[in-house]
Amino acid sequence: LMGWITRENVETYPHVLNLIIGAFAAAALLFVLWIWLFERRDLRSVGFVLDGNALRRYVRGFASGLLMAAAVVYIVRLVGGYSVEAETQLALADLAPIGILLFAFILQAGTEEMIFRGWMMGRLAERYGLWVGVIGNSVLFTLMHVDIDNLSTLGISSIAIFTSATFFFSIFLSLLVIHERSIWGAAAWHAAWNWMFITWFGLPTTGIELGLNPLAADYMPAPDAAIWLTGGTDGPEGSVLTPAVLVVGTVILAYLIRARRDAPPQA
Repeated sequence: LMGWITRENVETYPHVLNLIIGAFAAAALLFVLWIWLFERRDLRSVGFVLDGNALRRYVRGFASGLLMAAAVVYIVRLVGGYSVEAETQLALADLAPIGILLFAFILQAGTEEMIFRGWMMGRLAERYGLWVGVIGNSVLFTLMHVDIDNLSTLGISSIAIFTSATFFFSIFLSLLVIHERSIWGAAAWHAAWNWMFITWFGLPTTGIELGLNPLAADYMPAPDAAIWLTGGTDGPEGSVLTPAVLVVGTVILAYLIRARRDAPPQA
C-alpha cells in the first residue's frame, strides 16, 4: 500500500531489500510473538536449539548449500546451457550490495525455515504424524512459490520442473531438520542457495534477477539452450538439473536418518 514493493522495483537494488529484509523481518516478528504469547512456547520448539553444535551446523549447512548450488550451475554450464555474458570486474563498491544481500538472505531463509520446517512441520507432525508434517509443509511451501500471474505464459514443462524443484527443495530441508534436530543447518543451506545464484553467477533466484556484478562469473542462458535446461527467467531453480540434485541430496539424508535409527543404542 505504501509503494515500497511494486512489480516495477522488486527486481532492482536496493528496492528488493524492502521485500527480503522488510517483509520477512515483519513476518519473523509476528511468528515469534505468536509462539511466545499465544502458544506459550520458546523458540526451541521451532528448531532454534542453542547447543554446542549450533554454529557447526550453520557453517556446515552454509557450505553444503554453496556446493549444491554451484553444482547445478556448473553442470548446466558443462552441458552447454549457460554461457559467459561478461567477465567479472569487481570494484570495491560492488562488495557492499553482495554483503548486504548475504545478510538479507540469511534473514529471509531463517524466517522461511522457522515458519515452514520449524513451526508448520512441527505442528502438523504433533497432530498427524511426521510424514504428514514433511509432505504438508512441502506442499504449502511449493504453493507459496508459484507465480500465479505468469502461469498462462509458462509452458507445462517449465511449471512442472519449477514446482518439482521447489517441492524437493522443501523435502530435502525437512529431512535435514529431522536429521539435525534443529533448523540451523537448513536455514544456512537455504540462505547460501539463494545468495549464490545472484551474487556469484548473476542468475535469477526464484525468478528475481538484480543485475549486480557477480563474484565468480556473469552467466546467461546460451542462445540455443532449452528452457528446461537453463530454467529461463526462473533461473537455475527452473532447470531440470535442480530437482535431480535435490533428489540425490534427499536420498542421502534419508539413508543417514535410517542408519542412525537402526544403529544399536550406545551404552
